[in-house]
Amino acid sequence: MAAPAATRLHSPFLLLPSPPHPHPSLRLRFLLPSPPPLRLRRHFPLLAAAAVSAAAGAGGGGEEVAARKDDKARQLQKRVLVGVAIGVGAGGIVVAGGRVFAAAVAAAVLAGSREYFELVRSTVAGGGTPPPRYVSRVCSAICALMPILTLYYGRMDVTVAFSAFVIAIALLLQRGNPRFAQLTSSVFGLFYCGYLPSFWVKLRSGLAAPALNTSIAYNWPILLGGQAHWTVGLVATLMAISSIIAADTSAFLCGRAFGRTPLTNISPKKTLEGALAGLAGCVLTTVLLSTALRWPRSLLRSCCSS
Repeated sequence: MAAPAATRLHSPFLLLPSPPHPHPSLRLRFLLPSPPPLRLRRHFPLLAAAAVSAAAGAGGGGEEVAARKDDKARQLQKRVLVGVAIGVGAGGIVVAGGRVFAAAVAAAVLAGSREYFELVRSTVAGGGTPPPRYVSRVCSAICALMPILTLYYGRMDVTVAFSAFVIAIALLLQRGNPRFAQLTSSVFGLFYCGYLPSFWVKLRSGLAAPALNTSIAYNWPILLGGQAHWTVGLVATLMAISSIIAADTSAFLCGRAFGRTPLTNISPKKTLEGALAGLAGCVLTTVLLSTALRWPRSLLRSCCSS
């Protein structure tokens, strides 16, 4: 007897064979806990990369901060050494006096006058009218000659007046319309950069009276001028320049260490704490040197002590 037709049809709910199970060792390997960094890298690769980069950045930032601190410490040490060298050199030039001191003042005046006229020339962008370049160079040369002429002639009134007249004629004869700002900036440069610094030479060489109260003069070598070398002008110039250097050094060091309050918008790095420290350093240096060099007491101090 033939088989029924129903046995030839496939059932719609025919079960398919189940897929083969993984190897027990592989299943055990998947179930075992992996280390946290490895799990973090598997499930959150972007987060893991960000954490690694952040850690590297933190380490690099610390190294960068340390490098900056070392750089600042080296710069501070270098500036202190340069300041001490400048102070010792300036003291030697002041003690030498004469042509050495006049030549040093002339070199400083030449550098200062060139910087002044470059500053005036930089005002073109703001609508200023600086003098021509040849006028600036002539004014710088005249300013540099003023300390030398002061050493030999003692007075600079005629030289300044004659130089101002020559500069005015040169500006009037130039091509185009001369500007009053050109004349004023040039004459002011002659007065500020040349005439006023010449008084250092007049102070050092003009007051030739011996400083009798200065104890260091008694032990000064005869080959270097002996006791007569220490004059009132030498003591006054030495005290003045030392107080200036002390004020600048004190303001720089204390302002860098303790400065918090800005002093002016013109120079953002200047602080009120540095200015007060500079004033204190100047006064302290002047008092110490006046006591050590036996500078004559003032009338008010004599009255108070009596």
